[in-house]
Amino acid sequence: MARPKKFDEAATLQKALQVFWKKGYAGTSMADLVKAMEINAPSLYDTYGDKQKLFLTALQTYLRSQHDWMNDVSTKDIPVKETIRLLLNTLVEDTLNDPEKKGCFMVNTVTELANVDEKILAVAADNEKQVQSILQNLIRKGQANGEISSDKNPEILAAYVFTNLMGVRVVAATNSDKKLLHAAMEIVVSSL
Repeated sequence: MARPKKFDEAATLQKALQVFWKKGYAGTSMADLVKAMEINAPSLYDTYGDKQKLFLTALQTYLRSQHDWMNDVSTKDIPVKETIRLLLNTLVEDTLNDPEKKGCFMVNTVTELANVDEKILAVAADNEKQVQSILQNLIRKGQANGEISSDKNPEILAAYVFTNLMGVRVVAATNSDKKLLHAAMEIVVSSL
């Protein structure tokens, strides 16, 4: 009979997520994970599987929280352009205010693994689809209420915003000029 777990799986997973986010997949050893998660190796394997499964679970947990946040923001009763501005500017602030300058976990993962791991590529493609769906819904809402010109293709606009959203996460990790980054995001919003 299996012994009951003596740790909080969600909290322990968050510790693993932070290690992967800071060190990347290749830079994280099982010893790093065992130490950070404060569990023994057998418990880690029994609960989360191997390193790749743990990484994918951590990445999907991160993305779920990002998608939930974007959905919450997109349902607020504020103008569409203001909503998109809020999404973009919050990402700039989050990235700039991170003392460890980790950047975006998804962007880091894509640059490290998307060309070598089909499972990661699939997660990245699903993330892009979900984020662009949220953005397309916002853009269509803006077109319906006259905030955004209806002669613009919502799929193309969503792809444009998504590309800038991902790009600002990269740039903000290396460029701390808050004024410049927010001004760039303002151009994105004003072009809608």
